[in-house]
Amino acid sequence: MTSTMEPDVGSVPGRSTREPQRPWVGRDLRRMEDTRFLVGRARYVDDIVLPGQLHACFVRSDHPHALITVDTAPARAMPGVVEVLTAADLAEIPPVRPDWLLPGTHERGRPVLALDRVRHVGEAVAVVIAEQPGSAADAAAAVRVTYEPLPFVLDGRHALDAESPRVHDELFSNVAATYTVGDGQFDAAVRQADLHIAFTLVNQRLVPFSIEPRVVLADFDAARDKLTVYSSNQMPHNLRRNLAAGLGFPENRMRVVSPDVGGGFGPKMHTYPEEFAVSAASLRLRRPVKWVETRSENVVATTHGRDHSMDVQVAANNDGRIVGLRVHSAANIGAYLSSMGSGVPTINVATYALGVYAIPHAEMTVDCVFTNTTPVDAYRGAGRPEAAYLIERTIDRVAHELDLDPTEVRLRNFIPDEQLPYHQPVGAMLDTGRYGYTMQRAVEQSGYWEMRAEQQTARAQGRLLGIGVSNFTESCGVGRPERMRAIGFNRGGFESATVRIHPDGRATVLSGSHSHGQGHVTTFAQIAADELGIRPTDIDVLQGDTDVVPVGIGTFNSRSVVVGGSAVKVASARLAARMREIAAGLLDTDVGDVELVDGRCRISGSTESVAIEEVARTAWTGQGMPSGTPAGLEETEFYLPTELSSPYGAHIALVEVDPETGEVGVLRYVAVDDFGVIINPLLARGQIHGGLAQGIGQALYEGAYYDETGHPVSDPPMPRFDLVPRFDTSFVETPTPTNPLGAKGVGEGGTIAAPPTIVNAVIDALWHLGVRELDMPLTPERVLHAIDASSPREVR
Repeated sequence: MTSTMEPDVGSVPGRSTREPQRPWVGRDLRRMEDTRFLVGRARYVDDIVLPGQLHACFVRSDHPHALITVDTAPARAMPGVVEVLTAADLAEIPPVRPDWLLPGTHERGRPVLALDRVRHVGEAVAVVIAEQPGSAADAAAAVRVTYEPLPFVLDGRHALDAESPRVHDELFSNVAATYTVGDGQFDAAVRQADLHIAFTLVNQRLVPFSIEPRVVLADFDAARDKLTVYSSNQMPHNLRRNLAAGLGFPENRMRVVSPDVGGGFGPKMHTYPEEFAVSAASLRLRRPVKWVETRSENVVATTHGRDHSMDVQVAANNDGRIVGLRVHSAANIGAYLSSMGSGVPTINVATYALGVYAIPHAEMTVDCVFTNTTPVDAYRGAGRPEAAYLIERTIDRVAHELDLDPTEVRLRNFIPDEQLPYHQPVGAMLDTGRYGYTMQRAVEQSGYWEMRAEQQTARAQGRLLGIGVSNFTESCGVGRPERMRAIGFNRGGFESATVRIHPDGRATVLSGSHSHGQGHVTTFAQIAADELGIRPTDIDVLQGDTDVVPVGIGTFNSRSVVVGGSAVKVASARLAARMREIAAGLLDTDVGDVELVDGRCRISGSTESVAIEEVARTAWTGQGMPSGTPAGLEETEFYLPTELSSPYGAHIALVEVDPETGEVGVLRYVAVDDFGVIINPLLARGQIHGGLAQGIGQALYEGAYYDETGHPVSDPPMPRFDLVPRFDTSFVETPTPTNPLGAKGVGEGGTIAAPPTIVNAVIDALWHLGVRELDMPLTPERVLHAIDASSPREVR
């Protein structure tokens, strides 16, 4: 809901309090939705308490692979227990199907509850329903599960071995899918190149942590035969579709509500077994049932991210120009295919493997591999961080091997501006950009050459400074239905928006996108305000309720502004055209002479005008309407982008490595990004800052590990505020022709760019000591071991 206060523009540094109300797009408006969060008025799923509400607790496997038998009798006898469900009770519900399956993929979706075998630690084998959360937890502990351990495999590379234990016995191997793309000319490129090197890169497994864990509350109303599911989810309409299909429940009598969401980052767009189990329990018991995920469950049950290992070969000439790239990678997808299935580790990685560089020959092969671990799925960036890490580490490796400056090697390999739009040999289509200009901007903004001089001075003093450079790109705004169908992506590519002007002249926007911290209420209101000629504070933005919003696709792939915002703009523009028609009749003028500004419909070049409120009353009463103009003021748009947009950026970081402890300190971080037309620079900077913190977390601190028994070792550390620097960010605006806003996606850029930037900086600091590669996270122990193991050593 919007605040009744005027957006605080004047308090933002560098913004005048006397700015005109239009245009709103491009202005630093503070988030209008923040007030209720700051005063504790947010409404999350766990804040919803329904009469007669029951509580669910899941019994989870303590083994990575085992045959099981489940005895629920002791739990059923405990006080407060209403029901205990096992796989046999939910046998009619099929495994949760992925939405994205490459043709030829061996589909193995997640069972709602394990029937006779578990395949990873944390897999649910039963669910207890009780009157109170404590009673449910106590009874869950009383469920007796007998395990007959089976051989297991945890590492994706090991799972490729022919003798490795199979996760699914009925398959011939652990490979779920293989994707190959390229021109097949790498060997020829090597024969003509001056340099040919090979190395291995690893994107470690990550556990995504949101402030709010997953929460599900299902409420079956038997009197109306209606099921309402409240879920902390990024894609409520998609969740409704999947739940209705799996439960065999009519979709028109199912409502999914996703209220405020305390962070999503990708894992909350998936459909999970718990949502089916809790919904089935409510249908069975005819009472509301709630489940709140614990942090320990989050580590083993919510999807993980990354876990991608790559064998890289690169061919280059002595001037630093890369002529060929070959990569064979193993993507650990865990025990089952989650929502984005086999698409993220294949299409999203291979397609962007060449970044923003004109590399003539490339070959990419990706194996998606089952292991006895928690399923891996999309996590902020969804494959593009792995691709950026691949190409940016490769560029730096070539530069160091040839003793060339990393910025110069990039400038020599960039796609020339005049060749855009550019189709990469691995499939990416990059729409617009000024790669060389943006790189030079970053060099100047960071004082790159001064930092190089400082690095040499520090080295003479025994200090280890390193400078990291990277460029990233991705594609946002998925996408054209024929292309999605060709790659097995079973979702829509459009986004919906309904815009309504009320009789009092204020407006409501219903959006199929859904915010989990991005600021949609503010940005969508800015977009609509410019078209409608009213203030953003007079516009209410509603989302996250399938009974309110007609239909929507949801938030992922940095698509909310690009696709959802475009839907708002198109619907608002059509509505504005109708308002001009009505106003022209009221003002007795030509429709082309009417402009909407400051809450009035005004004759251009004149003071004569009519209030939008009067136009709205006319429309809703139908009295005084021009002939042939329909009553009411409401428009709906299902906007489908013509093509993907490709944001990009150049990032530079300065780090210092302590030679005695191996600790890495990030001293400076500069980001110059091109996100097309920026709707709200203040919120865009916030998105970049958050993404950079997550990317630095991956580079230096975070990682999900399993011990020899198949159990997660511990909760992975996350970056604290004092572990990241103050970010120096700026924008280059190259409008994209792929949507009417000219905007490109902003939400994932920082997470994509930061890991290679930081790792490049650390290796730059240690290259002269003989360190060639380091696997993330660059913990002090790993860095110190690399320094000790390398030679020659110039310091210690």
